[in-house]
Amino acid sequence: MPYRIEYIENEGGLIVSWTGKIAADEVIQSYRDRFAPLERLKKLRYIITDYTEMEVFELKPEDIKIIAAISNHAAKNNRDLFAVAIMPKDFAFGLARMFQSYADDDTTGWHTLVTRTRKEAEEWLYGALSPDLKFRNP
Repeated sequence: MPYRIEYIENEGGLIVSWTGKIAADEVIQSYRDRFAPLERLKKLRYIITDYTEMEVFELKPEDIKIIAAISNHAAKNNRDLFAVAIMPKDFAFGLARMFQSYADDDTTGWHTLVTRTRKEAEEWLYGALSPDLKFRNP
């Protein structure tokens, strides 16, 4: 599986890191995985989805609608989430912006950002949540 999910329990964080070739079914499954179990979803404060190590991104607009629907459903259980996607490649960046239009902040209650670097993502979360975030388990 080309993704790894790490829960940062003490911060209410979740980091999804991707590597290599990424297929649509894997992305869809990762969205199901990240929002389970329900009790953990309710406690999440932030999600970082990092595609920095991605080589190939094989998603289509139809796949983006599916993951947006999963997110819209999850938002019913947590409307205060900060979610940032790190998308250094142009095609993936565009699909992430498309995702934002299907799972927009007004629908989800979430605060979302698409950026190109981990540094930008962390700075945004520092400003939005706390400058004391570590983005790792103690």
